[in-house]
Amino acid sequence: MSAAPPTAADSLDAYLAAVREGDRRRAFLIVDEARAAGVELEAIYLEIFQPTLREIGRLWQENELSVAEEHLATAITQAAMARLFEQSFRWQASTGRSLIAACADTERHEIGLRMLCDLLEMRGWDTTYLGATVPVDALVAMIRRVRPSAVALSVAIAPHLPRLRAMIRAIRAGAEGDPPVIVVGGRPFLEDPELATRLGADLTAVDAAEAVAALERRLAPG
Repeated sequence: MSAAPPTAADSLDAYLAAVREGDRRRAFLIVDEARAAGVELEAIYLEIFQPTLREIGRLWQENELSVAEEHLATAITQAAMARLFEQSFRWQASTGRSLIAACADTERHEIGLRMLCDLLEMRGWDTTYLGATVPVDALVAMIRRVRPSAVALSVAIAPHLPRLRAMIRAIRAGAEGDPPVIVVGGRPFLEDPELATRLGADLTAVDAAEAVAALERRLAPG
């Protein structure tokens, strides 16, 4: 009987151990081996990187990791994502849909947004990734210029939610013509999915893949 094909989950523990030790080369090797074995980019993002970073965040909150160790694990994963995306991306015809991704102007946790942009780019979307701590006025100006189909916003901790609400209101107030669909994500929404509606957003999702599916349903032609 032939062995079952490898899965991303098979590499999770090894990757988590590598980033906890700050071993960048080992982390890259684990990801390279998973990809060479046929594991898709989306699975590596969602089944290796995402649970690793959630566990790193938990350990940091419980004072089992220092801020420096948490930052190092994040930096290694960002670099691994960049390598993997470059190796996996193939040009295809544009869908005509676009997204701007930004963190609230007090928020620094941005990898979830990067995952979303990468997965959408793989599907032919045009994305503009602004990253962490984006000022509200700069974001609104960018939205007016680019006129995206959607805007993705992220917060990782509850104290940043008031700034997120202010960003959503500013986007809607500053929109010219049809406002973009607004999708929000981050740890507070995992615990309370209805929070997104209360803050004025259109959609939320538990991870980047779910956000992709929700956006494509919402913006499907016809």
